[in-house]
Amino acid sequence: MIKLAVIGAGGYAYNLIKWMWGIPDKIQIIAVVSNPAWRDAGRDDCQKRGISIYDDVDQLIANVKGKVDAIYIPTPINTHLAIAKKCIDAGFKIFLEKPPVPVIQEYDELVEYAAKHKLSYKIPIGFQSLSTDVVQELKKRMVEKRYGKVKRITAMAGWPRLDTYYSRSRWIGRIKVDGGWVLDGTINNPLAHAMANELYLASDKPGQMAELVSIEAELYHGHDIESEDTSSVRVITNEGVEILFNASLCSDTLMNPMIVIECEKAKIEYFNYKEVTITASDGSVEKMTSPSEPRTNMLKIVSDSFTSGKPYIVPLEMCRPFTLVVNGAFESSGKVHSIDKKYISRIEQEGDIKTVIKDIDNILKTAHEQGKLFSEVGAKWAKKGKKFDLKGYKKFPSSAKF
Repeated sequence: MIKLAVIGAGGYAYNLIKWMWGIPDKIQIIAVVSNPAWRDAGRDDCQKRGISIYDDVDQLIANVKGKVDAIYIPTPINTHLAIAKKCIDAGFKIFLEKPPVPVIQEYDELVEYAAKHKLSYKIPIGFQSLSTDVVQELKKRMVEKRYGKVKRITAMAGWPRLDTYYSRSRWIGRIKVDGGWVLDGTINNPLAHAMANELYLASDKPGQMAELVSIEAELYHGHDIESEDTSSVRVITNEGVEILFNASLCSDTLMNPMIVIECEKAKIEYFNYKEVTITASDGSVEKMTSPSEPRTNMLKIVSDSFTSGKPYIVPLEMCRPFTLVVNGAFESSGKVHSIDKKYISRIEQEGDIKTVIKDIDNILKTAHEQGKLFSEVGAKWAKKGKKFDLKGYKKFPSSAKF
């Protein structure tokens, strides 16, 4: 068992805490940060369980030395680097929620900082779907080259987000807040796991995401927000693998993530981070499923790795390609394009408002099936981005201005 402190007790942090309570033989929560002004939903629950409550990170750090093994950081994206460094400075090991940081210069700084404090490969990142049985089995087979060379990976998802989704936290839907980068959106937040899976399975090297050469991206918003809620991305790896990602938070229907991996000897369909169908070139079909809740599964694995000293499945050092894609997408698109209101529907739904880009469900499916970007399948509002070189990229933004 490991003893943890958690920074936050509302929103995703509260859900995380409840998943931890579900595995009491693996994790014991000793303390949480919950400022009374935040009105965190989980504050009362934590107090009832005898968990210590502190108003801020400094207060927590001052009071939990010698009482916890690590601090979990599921805070807003723009705060990750500063809080991680503060916890490391105080001598704590940390667990960091995805995405690790919003921009590449912060990523490189954190990796260097971790190495300086002898924490290299000892900071796990919360890309929970990478820890599932099916993904680990697929990765093993990719390393073995069982299906031959990977040629192309395509991902598609439509997750409708209502107006209250954007009003619940001041950093949601933002490019920058309080002077810090966020780059919130489909790629860097709710559908980040789909991109992470693509990058992970595109590489035939153990424990690595693919090395990247270039990116073409189109970023849009249908909601009245600053950042993107709809994206179309093409990435090329140094092995020549083409990665496509088409996603929207303005879809009409719920379209859970579908990832298709085209290999020389098989086609692999991976649905909703749980179900895999492998159709071999000889026509044989194999199915696999991951029945366990992915976050609970990840927390168990992280706990076991921590106590045993075994390497984490998703360490900080593995995730640079992910941050490269996020930054490169903004660079390639040049800006987040507002979709003309004539292509937008605003629909009342259960006391809330749903924003839908007209025909987006069909556009997503067509782009996914054809392996193309929105501009390449004739979306009337689409604007093609420039091809952007990711080799040697070290600072966001380099050319585009946000």
